[in-house]
Amino acid sequence: DDDKVRDLLKETALGQGSRLKVNAGFIEGNTVSCTGAQFCGLGLIETKANAESIAKKLESMVTVDRPIRIHWTGCPNSCGQVQVADIGIMGGPARKLDEATGKMMAVPGCKIFVGGRIGEDAHISLDPYKEGIPLEEDSLIPELVGILKT
Repeated sequence: DDDKVRDLLKETALGQGSRLKVNAGFIEGNTVSCTGAQFCGLGLIETKANAESIAKKLESMVTVDRPIRIHWTGCPNSCGQVQVADIGIMGGPARKLDEATGKMMAVPGCKIFVGGRIGEDAHISLDPYKEGIPLEEDSLIPELVGILKT
């Protein structure tokens, strides 16, 4: 039924610029997120939009040779299962210098977990690799690129 597949691939939902991809990359196609603060009262950060945005940017910045599972969760309940991901991002407190006042201010932030695995060689990453990272892309993306390049 190759004709049906070709017809399906012509659908506008799968077209250029669509959020849906037939062949998502090794990063985008393996990103997982809980519902986050948008729909969960326990969420400390908005996870879904951040996960999608950052996965797309990482996909264009870093070449990886295997699927990289990046899991996002908004709080310590870990519905996004960050401890079993290659890279796990958990909402948490962070501080950043406010240049206008010269004071450290609370901002949305995260803890990063590295090295979780599933399957026969499973490993749970219980201790954060880094904590207190501001969620803004200027702070988070360089940290993730550094992890992906090691």
